[in-house]
Amino acid sequence: MRAMGELLLSNLEYKSFSDFASDLLGPWAGYFTGWTYWFCWVVTGMADVVAITAYAQFWFPDLSDWVASLAVIVLLLTLNLATVKMFGEMEFWFAMIKIVAIVSLIVVGLVMVAMHFQSPDWCGSVIRAFVE
Repeated sequence: MRAMGELLLSNLEYKSFSDFASDLLGPWAGYFTGWTYWFCWVVTGMADVVAITAYAQFWFPDLSDWVASLAVIVLLLTLNLATVKMFGEMEFWFAMIKIVAIVSLIVVGLVMVAMHFQSPDWCGSVIRAFVE
């Protein structure tokens, strides 16, 4: 990242890292870098939709795949089309949810350690199956 910062300072006309590749390695490298970056984000976005749909199927088994996928896509579209002020507010609350979840997991872990929690026998057999 520091090297990219140095490159940016060397030429303030650069707008993205694909401009670095175009200028230093040739136009084909910049073209390839830009489209590869775009393609990776499309694949990542679709993987996220599939993963969220799988979670929805776990919680709501009667829900069809396409309904869950469409709901996720509409939700993501709604979040991304929000105003800047609303987007900042949503980011704040999503960050708060993550912080509360992390703190809760730490507290539960400490309580389990303090109470000398032992996992059930079936848990150990599942873990041993992966080890052996």
